[in-house]
Amino acid sequence: MGKKVRARLAEAVATGRPVRLDRAGIRDAERLDGFVVAAHPEWTLLARCTDLRLDGWAAVRTGDVTAVRRRGDEDCLTVRALSRRGQWPVRAPEPALPLDDLPALAQAASQAFGLVSVHLERHAPEACWVGEVAGTRPKSLRLREIDPEARWHRKPSKFPYEHITRVDFGALYERTLLEFAAPGT
Repeated sequence: MGKKVRARLAEAVATGRPVRLDRAGIRDAERLDGFVVAAHPEWTLLARCTDLRLDGWAAVRTGDVTAVRRRGDEDCLTVRALSRRGQWPVRAPEPALPLDDLPALAQAASQAFGLVSVHLERHAPEACWVGEVAGTRPKSLRLREIDPEARWHRKPSKFPYEHITRVDFGALYERTLLEFAAPGT
């Protein structure tokens, strides 16, 4: 990641303007629009914004970010709509999440929000795995998955840290799955 991208991330945090993040080496990955609420050399945290509403957060590898494109300014409809609803300027979730370490980030997000969505976009750009963090190991994350019908898997799945490109949490999808999930088995 170059100085220009680092400067654009810092500017996005400081101004609170909506942006789109472009990332390298991730073909067919979902576009990420929203507000950069925190940027660290390891991970960047974006408050996702779609259809003029906030919808959770996405943590992406900062090194994958190749461009930070403005999607408006303080007068754009998105900012005006969020401002009227008392949601702008957009803030990072509380308590603050560690952006310097993937295991700690995933664990903290899972504890604060219940479920996380793990993305391995270089291997499966259109898929994600949703669940609660069941544990961390030196080289992999253990995720107790929940299926699209809000049913828990019996055994945790293993995801190598080196393959994880994004961790989402706090979105309507994860919140709905958690709402309808049966207590842990």
